[in-house]
Amino acid sequence: MNATAHSYRLTQTYVLLWVAGLAIVVLGLFVFAPGVTGVSAQALPGLLLLVACVGGALLCLGRMVVEVHAREVRWHFGYVGWPAWSQPLAEVAGTQVVRTRFVRGAGIRGSLHHRFYTVSPGGLALCLHLHDGRTVTLGTPDPQALAAAIDAQRRMG
Repeated sequence: MNATAHSYRLTQTYVLLWVAGLAIVVLGLFVFAPGVTGVSAQALPGLLLLVACVGGALLCLGRMVVEVHAREVRWHFGYVGWPAWSQPLAEVAGTQVVRTRFVRGAGIRGSLHHRFYTVSPGGLALCLHLHDGRTVTLGTPDPQALAAAIDAQRRMG
């Protein structure tokens, strides 16, 4: 298996962000183009800036991809591969299936001791317990499959 090959890959759409982005653009159309005649020349820059900001947010955060490689777990948001993170499998002491609380929300958050990455508030996740005491929680609809892929690579490595 080459260095870029993965044994597991899951792509999850950040549905709430897509819905919010669409709602913001529609609301922007009502604000910047309230008449039936279309967008005025004065309102066009504002509307274009709004669409560019929403498009940029969706490009960078519109989905979450988790991959298990021979020596590490990698995950990133968006369609450009950034922001991205990785965790060497040698540093993983164990895994635990957890359910996140809806009020905790979705996205990228946490402290240096515990990091949290998900696109589904109130969904299932896999918590990676690291040898140094830190934890990384990755949201996934199938945490058992992700844990099995990590465990298989750890046994092979």
